Amino acid sequence: MESIIQHKKECYVCKRQGELHCHHVFGGPNRDHSERYGMKVWLCPDHHNMSNNGVHFDRKLDLKIKCDCQDKWLQSGRSIEDFRKIFGKWWSRHEGDIVIDPWEVKR
Repeated sequence: MESIIQHKKECYVCKRQGELHCHHVFGGPNRDHSERYGMKVWLCPDHHNMSNNGVHFDRKLDLKIKCDCQDKWLQSGRSIEDFRKIFGKWWSRHEGDIVIDPWEVKR
């Protein structure tokens, strides 16, 4: 698996190794785009979909990972406009009432 934000095969959140799931950061209609542009991370079962702490149930964690991918997108010289054309929107660390502090999510 190639990832724009992760180079080591370990859980992106807790660094656990062993049983890991490949998570497509932008799912649904953007799953193929996630695959093409490396918007994927390794997650342990607990941080994927096997607990309430998983990215599929924890909106703060979901947004943190999305924004980490977008940050790397910008660092690679691409634009927000290009991202929006491909993925349909730009996610913010300040979506609705949720404010994401990147250090708040436990690693």
